[in-house]
Amino acid sequence: MEGKKELGLLMIRGSGHSGFKRQELFMERLNRTLIKRGIDPDQIAHEVVDWYGPLQEQQELILKRMKKARIRLRSNRTRQLIITNIGDLINYGGKPGFPHYGYEETHTQVHRSILDLQKQVQEHAPLLIMAASMGTEIINDYIRDRQTAAKQGIKDPKGNSAFERMETLVGLFTLGNNLPIFAASQHIDEILPIEFPSPLLAPGLQKEAVWENYYDKNDSMGYPIKPLNKHFEAHANVRDIQINTGGILTYWNILSHFGYWRSRKLVRRIASFIGRLLSMEDASQVNQDA
Repeated sequence: MEGKKELGLLMIRGSGHSGFKRQELFMERLNRTLIKRGIDPDQIAHEVVDWYGPLQEQQELILKRMKKARIRLRSNRTRQLIITNIGDLINYGGKPGFPHYGYEETHTQVHRSILDLQKQVQEHAPLLIMAASMGTEIINDYIRDRQTAAKQGIKDPKGNSAFERMETLVGLFTLGNNLPIFAASQHIDEILPIEFPSPLLAPGLQKEAVWENYYDKNDSMGYPIKPLNKHFEAHANVRDIQINTGGILTYWNILSHFGYWRSRKLVRRIASFIGRLLSMEDASQVNQDA
């Protein structure tokens, strides 16, 4: 397909105010690295998921009403930090007896980005996903919902193509993973990893498929995931990788959680993986026999 890209990269940021400065910096470094290695960055389409909009609107409304009430409150910046960051972890899943506004609206935003990316790539193009912090929980839920609907034969408006159903997903890179934080709300030993790679992925790509989970030992908001239970431990494609992130003032504390997108090691790793995929002749082939 003329004009279509050979590979898609979906990036999902974590909590906080809207904006993609960290992701834009990562892409600038990635493109420079690809060019140095003789790889044309124009072969790759990328999208950054703006999932934060629906939750941010609600959170800003709360903050405005507190300010309008003219009630004297201290530590306003800390309150804002809690509502716009920690509040995401609570609001995303909703509450029993109430519509899960955060969950559904967030997944709608993810789907929109996937559709935008799909328009730019060849049919059955390999998909890479980079998800950070709370984005790791969001994409995990999103993929699980698509897989559950497909297995149960349920009509899924977010799964109308192989690309939308994540059947061409070949590289999953999770950074500062929050899954263990959310896991305590379930029976931990019954939690299953998503099916990865899809059995419908081309055989050649299945051999290349990786799920690399990066964490910093100083980041108390990011975790390895293989120790969760025997199912994650036995997952052949999952690798927990310790990485040092952050600068001189942040690498040794919790603020290292915000340094993954600045990691040059990750830039080099993604560039290497992309280069390998683009060198494969059957990079856009699906497994028609599955």
